[in-house]
Amino acid sequence: STAWEICMALKENGLLAKPTHGNIIRFAPPLVMTEDQLMDCVGIIRRTILDFERK
Repeated sequence: STAWEICMALKENGLLAKPTHGNIIRFAPPLVMTEDQLMDCVGIIRRTILDFERK
C-alpha cells in the first residue's frame, strides 16, 4: 500500500511513522520537542512526499 511505502521511505530518511487502516499515516512525536526538531521533522516529511510523488 502507498502508506506503507511512504512510511518505509520516511524511515530511510530518519523519521518513524506507522501506517494504519491501509491509507493513513500516524505520527507519534515526543511530548517535548524543540521548534528546530519539529521543523526537521516537517522537512523530512516534505522531502519524502515530494520524492515519492516523483517516482
